[in-house]
Amino acid sequence: MVHRILLVDDDRLLREVIGEFLTSNGYKVDLAEDAEQALAVFTPGRYKAALIDIVMPGMDGLELMKEILKQDEDIFCLIMTGYPTIDLAYKAMVPGVSDYIIKPFQLLELLNILQKNI
Repeated sequence: MVHRILLVDDDRLLREVIGEFLTSNGYKVDLAEDAEQALAVFTPGRYKAALIDIVMPGMDGLELMKEILKQDEDIFCLIMTGYPTIDLAYKAMVPGVSDYIIKPFQLLELLNILQKNI
């Protein structure tokens, strides 16, 4: 069974590199550059995981995550951030966030997290 992942990041290069890496490792990946685009393609039950950048123009990653979880409480949500603070860790671990990863990260670290959780 091929698992489908929604990847949301406003950094085009990062989005494409992660998307290609996950695809080469057997996942189906849908890319979105912001929360609006992510919500337009999101369908409950379609995705096993959502990888969401926390800082994006418009709706931020935590708001997007909460909206996705309202529609599909079983999805694994991984918040990606380049701003590791204790406050962020607290906010990210509020109900719903499954885990978070700090940028820059190793692609194998990301793959390990996904394999462990979906």
